[in-house]
Amino acid sequence: NETIDIADLFKRFGSRCCKKKQPLDIKKRDTWSIDHIFPSRWLYPFTKENESLLSTESNNNKRDKWPSEFYTNNELIELAKITGADLGLLSSKTPIINTDINVGRCVERYLQVREKSHLPKRINELKKILKDYNLVDKLSHKNKKLLGFAK
Repeated sequence: NETIDIADLFKRFGSRCCKKKQPLDIKKRDTWSIDHIFPSRWLYPFTKENESLLSTESNNNKRDKWPSEFYTNNELIELAKITGADLGLLSSKTPIINTDINVGRCVERYLQVREKSHLPKRINELKKILKDYNLVDKLSHKNKKLLGFAK
């Protein structure tokens, strides 16, 4: 994940919800959300190309949906222009797993971000992701051992 520049995000989206086009106030944090355009469940990190500004309501409606499931074609084109995201990827009818990731760094980041949460639950979630996406072999021996994939 990259550091998110909130002021820049508001500037790029004209202080409006990307979906509903309603004005959003940067000072009213409970009314807006920073959205993963490509959901993290498909292994996409927060980057400038993968963040959009949505009202809280729109973000709740989008939750975990692939962009083409939520946005119209015209909205996808606008999103690509604003963010620099690949229009072909945005408009794909089926989710595409991000295979261009540093799996070891993802494990470290996942465990850091989730530090205050229920650790055994988070470890099980992480192990499931790694197994489901056939990423266990990309782990270092140290991380395999840490997660119980190696003795």
